[in-house]
Amino acid sequence: MAKERYELVYEWNLAYRINHWVRAIAIFVLIFTGYYIYAPFIPGSEGGYLMSWMRFLHFLSMYILILSLIAYIYFNDIGALLPRWSLIRDIPDILGYYLFLKDTHKDYERFNPLQALTYFVWGLLIIVQIFTGFALYSGSVFGLFDSQAAFGWVNRLLGGMPVTRLIHFAVMWIFIITIPVHIYMGILKDLTDRDRTFTSIFTGYKLKKVRGSQ
Repeated sequence: MAKERYELVYEWNLAYRINHWVRAIAIFVLIFTGYYIYAPFIPGSEGGYLMSWMRFLHFLSMYILILSLIAYIYFNDIGALLPRWSLIRDIPDILGYYLFLKDTHKDYERFNPLQALTYFVWGLLIIVQIFTGFALYSGSVFGLFDSQAAFGWVNRLLGGMPVTRLIHFAVMWIFIITIPVHIYMGILKDLTDRDRTFTSIFTGYKLKKVRGSQ
């Protein structure tokens, strides 16, 4: 039996990696500042200077995330992330691997089924956060439009600002829970497959099995 052969492949270019880390940092800042705005955890800072900075960083990070998402959609093949039967049918294969029920999994392109569906759902959730975030904000956005006048319909659609705030907060917790799972999956695949999955987002390079090798 021929020995398996691998080749070093330039999987993620510099622009993709920079955009990835810009999104990651923006989401981290949004979670940190969002939780603080919801429940100030530093005594005596509920309505002072620190709260103003937290609100500023929260909205600045949101604008950065919006631009990053637009850039990702523009420069990448979004069709690869859309839910379809060819992805859904292979979820048991890759899920069994991550749960240590299988020793191997099928060969996939850039994204395995769980990755593709996760990124797709994250994209939808980011859009939800954008709309609910603007609906919760009372004020002018860059002097271009009044947030409540432009997005007040979101509050009316959801049943009022308290419901909008609850949804905005709940989606934040979805990110808090799923991001560590995403990191775990990347590290696990890196360690078990030895294909540099986790380190590739830093270097751009992954190891891939040469087709036809056994």
